[in-house]
Amino acid sequence: MLEDWRPAAMPVRRPLVDQVIASLNQLVEDEGLHPGDKLPSEARLAGRLGVGRSTLREAIRALSHSGRLETRQGSGTYVSSPAGRESVASLDERLANAHVVEVFEVRRALEVLIAQTAPTRRSGDHVARLREALGQCREHASTGDVAAFVAADSRFHQVAAEATGNVVLVELYAVLRRFLENASVAIADLVELQRANDLHEVLLEAIADSDPAAAVAATRQHLDDTVSLFEAARRRPGG
Repeated sequence: MLEDWRPAAMPVRRPLVDQVIASLNQLVEDEGLHPGDKLPSEARLAGRLGVGRSTLREAIRALSHSGRLETRQGSGTYVSSPAGRESVASLDERLANAHVVEVFEVRRALEVLIAQTAPTRRSGDHVARLREALGQCREHASTGDVAAFVAADSRFHQVAAEATGNVVLVELYAVLRRFLENASVAIADLVELQRANDLHEVLLEAIADSDPAAAVAATRQHLDDTVSLFEAARRRPGG
């Protein structure tokens, strides 16, 4: 029965979003769902998969981009028709095959725009969620759990994107972050995670204080550090 479906294997490790995507595809296949069929509620799916709602939403967004699923405001998530799937899926394929440096260039443009916009549009809830995500970043940095740190870092930046109130920007940024997370895990072993957290703290306070200039400065410094570390990792033997 659809409401009682469970994945064959629970998603347990990063890239967690990719595993949730695979599980949702498995759900559609296992249950023989057709275009127009509705998936279980977000709460039920998150519980069945053993993941948080933010991770589930990111996976659903990715599947919506590829044409596999369709979200209807106030109604739920549905299996979508195959029409238009190839053209959207090709974007995912191109991003997957793109040079990481190219994706970082686009990330810089988006994050600077986020830093310019979020401070003037953010709500108190956004600030609270940013503080929660930063707290998780600090916790995982102290224990050396790089994968968990990167996941919390992604949540922090995604909330900052949401604070802009620009739906297109949020969606574009979510897609880019998904393709950068493996690279982020690779270089996070080299970065001083505490320095990254300190820059996150500056960005958070700039957003809370409605200070776009300070937010942009912190964002540019953080991205400069990240790109430098990635380039250093690429130059190392075997990099």
